[in-house]
Parts: sequence; C-alpha cells; structure tokens
Amino acid sequence: MSDLVIALDGTAASGKSTIGMLVAQRLGYTYFDTGLLYRAVTLLAIRQQVRPDDEPHLAKLAADMAFAVRGKTALLDDEDVTTALRSPAVNRHVSAVSALPQVRAALLDEQRRLAAPGGIVMVGRDIGTVVLPDAHLKLFLTASAEVRAQRRYREQRARGEDTTYTAVLAALQRRDRLDSSRSTAPLKPAADAMMLDTTCLSIPAVVELVLAAVRRVAAEHPAADSGRDQERPMYPDHSPQ
Repeated sequence: MSDLVIALDGTAASGKSTIGMLVAQRLGYTYFDTGLLYRAVTLLAIRQQVRPDDEPHLAKLAADMAFAVRGKTALLDDEDVTTALRSPAVNRHVSAVSALPQVRAALLDEQRRLAAPGGIVMVGRDIGTVVLPDAHLKLFLTASAEVRAQRRYREQRARGEDTTYTAVLAALQRRDRLDSSRSTAPLKPAADAMMLDTTCLSIPAVVELVLAAVRRVAAEHPAADSGRDQERPMYPDHSPQ
C-alpha cells in the first residue's frame, strides 16, 4: 500500500488517539499524536511558573524543549512524563497554551518534518486544515458531549483521579468552546474531510470505516519509494484526546 499521509482531527475524547493508533498498527504506519507536544509545553510552563498568557516565553519553551516518545514512554529532557502529561493541571491549561499563535508556529515545522516521509497517521485538531493541508486522507471524528464525557470520566477514574462526571462534562464543553473559537487554527473539519460520528459506533467499527477509506485513497496513489526504509519512531498515546 502507498505510504499515505493521514490527517485525523476531532473533538476532545472523540477517540482520535485510540482510532489513530489502531489504524497505524494495522497499516504498519507511524502514529503521532500532536497533542503531546502541546501538553509538554504546558507541563514545562507549569513547572517553570510561566503565565499562560506569556506567549513569547511559551513559544521559546516550545522551540527549545527536548521531547520524544519511546515505546509507551513520553520523555521531556530525558524524564518520564507519561503520567504528568495527563495531570489535571495540564488538562486545565493545555487548551489556552495551544491556542497561542507563536506556540503553534514553533511546533509546525517539526510536525511537517515528521510527516514528510509518508506512511503516517497524524492526530490533532488542525492537522487537515493547517499542519498537513495536502494530506492524502483527512478524517474528522466527533461524538456527543455526553458520550465523550462518559469516556473521559471512565478514563480518569481508571487512573485514580478524584473527579465527577459533571465536572468532566463541563471541562469538555469548555475545551470545545476554546478550541473552536480560537483565532489561530480553530478546531474545524477540513472542507474535504471524511466526517465520522463515533457516538454510537464501537472502536472496531470506526477502525474498519477508516481502513476502507484508506484503501480507496491508496488505489489512487500507487506505492512509491517514500522512505519507508528510514527509521521512524512511533508516538503511542492510549488515551483519547
């Protein structure tokens, strides 16, 4: 199969990360969740007590940070921050940090560099519209706020977090408003994106729908030498964004 570039966007807790990872595994592609980059910048800002409105300072953190994922472990300056990236404090501030134009600009080239060889499923909120507007396949996942809140609530309780469904729902609705109304790279489907509502669909069902779309697109893009022999890291993230 051709080494396609697949852009997967969608709302918080719509299943992007889970679906993206499973599709990448089935295809033998690289998986990359861009949300981890913004979470890493947010974590650095919290630790260094940088205000969430200090855009130049935050952009410098984004440009200078040493972030990588090895296996299932996220590393920030060689420290395992896998759990810290999903902390309540990061959850509260990541949307505001990721809305800053200078922060997004600082991370844009790295995202495009990773996608350049092809054979990648890149997940985020502006991949099809801004990061990879020429992606071979663009997908946009969503679900009702109530179902997404139930998913996120179960996920957080499984990690031992003390929260309530009501609080999770309110946080998701706030995140939706912030992501959709920001002036730079707002959350919205690309004009040519395939829309998938996961409210009443199982994970395997969504994966099969995506793979069917991949097969259709692959038939239009014959396999070419796109660098699959190069080493490319996987960026797993088992928690839906």
